[in-house]
Amino acid sequence: MTDQTVKYVSTARILLLGEAGVGKSRLTDLLARSIDTPTHSSRSVGNLWWSVQVRLHEYPSNKDMPPTPEWTSSSSPSSSSHSSEPFDSFKGFRSRAASACEMIPYFVEFYDLKRSMRMPREHRNRLFRNIDGIILVYDLLDMRTHDNLHDLLYQPLRQICRYRHNRLRPILRRRHVPILVVGTKLDMLKSRRLRRSGGIADQLSTDEILLNCLDTDSFAEKSRNEAKLRKFLNNAIDFKHFFPAKRN
Repeated sequence: MTDQTVKYVSTARILLLGEAGVGKSRLTDLLARSIDTPTHSSRSVGNLWWSVQVRLHEYPSNKDMPPTPEWTSSSSPSSSSHSSEPFDSFKGFRSRAASACEMIPYFVEFYDLKRSMRMPREHRNRLFRNIDGIILVYDLLDMRTHDNLHDLLYQPLRQICRYRHNRLRPILRRRHVPILVVGTKLDMLKSRRLRRSGGIADQLSTDEILLNCLDTDSFAEKSRNEAKLRKFLNNAIDFKHFFPAKRN
């Protein structure tokens, strides 16, 4: 990607929420690691208040496009008005599909609040209302960090509901922004815990990933974790476009 094209690449912002010590920093390092950003220094763009890492993500522009044309054959009822030109119609469909199959690059910024800094509330809220996705992080060895995620999630969701949907809604009744739940320190877990049916991932009807933040292959290509992450980032970009941040 040339410097000329970089300035036209849009940015999606992802907020990481979790208590101190759950592994947010190491998780951010995993999430931002890519071929384009192989080293920590190549993907870190932090500021006074936030630790920020960035990566490139390829968004499929035909994500919601139907896989087949509307007509099926020259004898089908839906094609009766086009029966004289079925091949031309199919060529047109293939042309549209080919052009729609383009992968659109996006910058994805992962934000982790520096707990040692007492950030003014107005600055924190200004970022919250521009967030396109949230990753909730907890420690598998301490389920209290899981239960406390509800409290951490409240204020960001409140800002997103107010400034992205233009009204306050019951914020936990439905999902207003894409959310991914991540449990860390899987390698230190002596016995695999049973999935709790009432966990926050179930409450929000979202995906959950359990991993070891020290394993650089946690998001290996074509792995289940990578598929969940890609789906989450695609949904965050969708949210960015369907509910754009308003100027404030």
